[in-house]
Amino acid sequence: MSWGQDSQKRDEELRAAAEYGRRAEPLPDIHIHSVLTQADAEYGEELRDRRARQEHLEREIVGLGRRLSAPMSDEEKPRRRWFRRVTKTGEA
Repeated sequence: MSWGQDSQKRDEELRAAAEYGRRAEPLPDIHIHSVLTQADAEYGEELRDRRARQEHLEREIVGLGRRLSAPMSDEEKPRRRWFRRVTKTGEA
């Protein structure tokens, strides 16, 4: 084959590829629907997981806030310290 024949063959291949792209049929609606449905399902699953995590963290934060904002009662104070010095008067 000569150089001219190679370039002619390549031109024919390029034309055939371009024509194939122009004549390609559009994807059927059922294919598009199934791809979108799959993407929607994945997004829905991710969204559900994020909402569950958000609700869990929200409950945890509210609980910690209540604990921190609650006044300390006398019962919760330790009655005796571990490292307490005993003085002559008996007071710490």
